[in-house]
Amino acid sequence: MSDDERITKVFFDPGHYTVLENVGQWTATVVRRGGNLDHVVLVDYKSEDGTASGDQDYVSMAGTIAFPPGETSRSLIVEVIDDDVFEEDEHHYLRLNNPRFASAAQGAEVQLGSPYLATAIVLDDDHC
Repeated sequence: MSDDERITKVFFDPGHYTVLENVGQWTATVVRRGGNLDHVVLVDYKSEDGTASGDQDYVSMAGTIAFPPGETSRSLIVEVIDDDVFEEDEHHYLRLNNPRFASAAQGAEVQLGSPYLATAIVLDDDHC
């Protein structure tokens, strides 16, 4: 069995996002590639502060994404908090970790691919 048939990789596609502060919500895409699509794949995610602060500039989030059999793409909805205060453009991150199969998958493996850390740049829309 080749690595393409045995190893499933989970990652962001794309790994960089740029949104306006007044966007409300935006969507990050997580994909899985390779391996046997008959298995349920799970991967944890969480947001992390950069220059943007969770629950002040964006809504903090954490959880688990499940890829049902045959599914190769899942979406994360990220909320941006719009304010009327001028500030520099800011960024925050979304991180994937702990990829795994929901049940034993003999001879198969799941791992993080690159990028497993997505960067979100939030462009300020307020004037100084």
